[in-house]
Amino acid sequence: MDHVVKSESEIRTRYQITIPEEIRTRAKLNIGDSLLWQYDEIRQEIIVMPKPKSFSDKLWGLGKDIWERESADDYIRKERAEW
Repeated sequence: MDHVVKSESEIRTRYQITIPEEIRTRAKLNIGDSLLWQYDEIRQEIIVMPKPKSFSDKLWGLGKDIWERESADDYIRKERAEW
């Protein structure tokens, strides 16, 4: 797990935290950037990630490996034939 950076920070009296420098640097965070917070109740984990400047740019190419073996047009023709 060399790709995982772990660090620790403290929750202050006004529920403020400091993002450790090594994590800020690796995540390329700057003053004014927004973070997205998520809580996984099953795993009891807090997940924090930088909010993308553009969600469409961030999602571009997602799932492209689905069409490596079959063209999208062929897939749709096959699905329509099964109706």
